[in-house]
Amino acid sequence: MSIKRKADIVAEKLKSEIINGTRPLGTRLDERGLAVQFNVSRTPVREAIRQLASIGLLNDFGRSGIEVVRPDAAAILDSFLIVSELEGIAARLAAQRMTIDQLRKAKRANDACSNALSVADFNSANMEFHNTIISGSHNKMLQEQLKIARPITFPYRHHLTYVPGYTKKSIVEHTEIIAFIEKGDSKAAKAAMCDHVNLQGEEIISILQALDHA
Repeated sequence: MSIKRKADIVAEKLKSEIINGTRPLGTRLDERGLAVQFNVSRTPVREAIRQLASIGLLNDFGRSGIEVVRPDAAAILDSFLIVSELEGIAARLAAQRMTIDQLRKAKRANDACSNALSVADFNSANMEFHNTIISGSHNKMLQEQLKIARPITFPYRHHLTYVPGYTKKSIVEHTEIIAFIEKGDSKAAKAAMCDHVNLQGEEIISILQALDHA
């Protein structure tokens, strides 16, 4: 297996650990420990760290070590604001361009959110819902921008699923977004998606502030 392939695998596994909270925000990491954990040399680990640092999930301080990024409240809100606008554009375009198969896939993903038996199941279905809307935009440039912008928001989203009533509220909002897309109402689809994502950022700030004062 090539070094690049090993690096990609390590990066994906480490990203998953950051997103699901196994690697909490602010956690210090070291190359040697990661190499042992993933049973690879330090070369692919360094490349994986570079990849995750480039999308804002890790801070690489060189000889001083590596840290899972923990942005301040303003940076988190800015990230969600950008993502909400981009996903809003995706929803607007999806209302014009989404195929019937993609619409069905989005509905199935939302049904899976409703039937989720665990936080992990909900998060997976929720990700599938958003990915399907983004794919439904049929805009490659927009999709590439979201690949860069979205990851920084991922580590915070798992907090939301523990908030009473959040998953039910999210499913209702998904249903509204799907309805607007199905009707071809571009303006309403964009507004609904923007509100859906942007409010996540505001709710997350409240959660993090509560945790800091706990």
